[in-house]
Amino acid sequence: MEIKELDSQLSSGKIGNLYFFYGSEQFLMEHKIKSIKKRLISDDFAELNFTRLDGKKTSASDIAREVMAVPAMADKRMVVVRDSGIFGNAKTRDFKEVCELLADLPDYLCLIFTEADFDKKKEKNLDIFKKCGAIVKFDPLPPTQLERWLEKLFEDKGKSVLQRELSSMINLCGQSMATLFNEYNKLLSFVGERTKITAEDIAAVVSKSTETRIFEVIDNIAAGKSKGVFDELNAMRQSGENPTTIMSLITSRLSELLMVKQLLCDKLSQDKIAEYFEPRKPAFVVNKLADQSKRFSEEYLIEMTLKGPEYTAAVRSGLLDKWVAVEMYASTLLKK
Repeated sequence: MEIKELDSQLSSGKIGNLYFFYGSEQFLMEHKIKSIKKRLISDDFAELNFTRLDGKKTSASDIAREVMAVPAMADKRMVVVRDSGIFGNAKTRDFKEVCELLADLPDYLCLIFTEADFDKKKEKNLDIFKKCGAIVKFDPLPPTQLERWLEKLFEDKGKSVLQRELSSMINLCGQSMATLFNEYNKLLSFVGERTKITAEDIAAVVSKSTETRIFEVIDNIAAGKSKGVFDELNAMRQSGENPTTIMSLITSRLSELLMVKQLLCDKLSQDKIAEYFEPRKPAFVVNKLADQSKRFSEEYLIEMTLKGPEYTAAVRSGLLDKWVAVEMYASTLLKK
C-alpha cells in the first residue's frame, strides 16, 4: 500500500484493522499513527483503549493479551507494536503464534506493527499482512513533497518563504522530516514577528546535515582544498558526530560514486541509476553523485574505497584514535 492510499483511508474513515509500517522516515510514520489514533480513539478514553508495546522483549503472549482486551466504553481499540523484530525470523515460536493470532483479529481492533529497519530479504515473512491487512513503507519523501509540507507549516504560522529558499533548506538539512521540523522551529524563533523568511535567515540558522557535510568534504577533496575538508570535519567533531560514523559515511559515499561512475559508463540515465539505491535516492542527490563521480578516476575510487576499512581496522586494534583515523583517511584522500 502506498502512503497516499493510507491517506485515502484516513480521509474516508475506512481504516483497516491490521498494518505493518516500516522504513526510515519515522517522523511521518509516527504522524500517521497519531492520525489513525485520532480517527479511532476518543481522547476521553485513550488510556483505556490505546496501547503501545515497545522493544524486542515483546512476546507473542504480550500481543495476545492486548488483542484479546475489549474496548472500554468505546467502539474501537488500538494497539501499536514497535520494533519487536518478530517478523525478522519465521522460525521462532513467537512468529508462528503471532501469525495465527493475526489471521482472526476482532473487528473492533486496529493493530499496527512498526519496524524502523526491516530486511527486504524477509518480505516473505509479511505474507500474513498481505493477506489480512496492509504493508506501508515509509521512505524519505521527495523534495517537492517536502517543500509543500514546509510551505504549509510556515503558512499556518503566518510566514511566507520562497520556493528556492525551501529548496535550499532541504539541500542543507537533508530529507529527514524530523530534522526539517526542528530547523523550521528554529527559524520561527529566529524571525519572531517578521512574516517573511529570507535566504539570509536560513543561512544564519539552519544547520547542515551530516550528509550535506560529507558531500562538501568530497567536493573539497575533488578540488584539492585541504582547508575546506578539515573545516567540515572539525564542524562535525564540534557538533558531537561519531567519528566511526563519519568514516563509514565517507567510505560509503566513495563506494556510491564508484557505482554511479560505472553505471554512467554503461550509458544508464540518472533516473535508472536512482533505482540501484535502496531506498531510491531523489534526483538531486543522484545528480550530485553523478557530477562528483566525473571528478575522480575509477582507479582512485576503487583504491580509496578499500582504504577506509584499513583505517577502521587500525582503530579496532588500538593503533589509532578514532578522530586521528578520520583525519589520516582524509589526508590520504587529498593525495589525488
